[in-house]
Amino acid sequence: ILEATYGDRERDDLPLSDRTARLGMEINEALAAGGNLLVPAFAVERTQELLYAIAVLLEQGTISPARVYLDSPLAIRATEVFARHCGELIDTPDAAELFAHPHFHFLQDADASRALARISGGVIIVAASGMCDAGRIRHHLKNNLWRRDATVLFIGYQVPGTLGKRRT
Repeated sequence: ILEATYGDRERDDLPLSDRTARLGMEINEALAAGGNLLVPAFAVERTQELLYAIAVLLEQGTISPARVYLDSPLAIRATEVFARHCGELIDTPDAAELFAHPHFHFLQDADASRALARISGGVIIVAASGMCDAGRIRHHLKNNLWRRDATVLFIGYQVPGTLGKRRT
């Protein structure tokens, strides 16, 4: 007996560089559309992997220099822990520096989060929850989904019955 989230399908085992390149293509396409890129993300580990990849893409000049807003107090605290222990992580020896990238803006309070509604395009907003059922991502979806040029990029599994899975 084996329990697994993705046990019923085969997946390509892509190296980190290939996954990062694919992410870069998605980001460029979303930003070229002119709207905001919303990324519902799980606060611990998935967000830090995403931030690391975005920082690498920014440093390489692979993606346009967009502002990236991390709008999750829990994800911010987890990122601080990841940055302190980056030397112990696989594939991320320079993560502490990359997590402090000048294009990254960490939003702790709800007023700063709500202020993002005034931005109509050209930014990346990473917010919890990863399945869109709670957290700050919900008001970002409300403020952006009606815009034809907005993009939502799902980077994690969406459980049946969650708002993220009901996407069309």
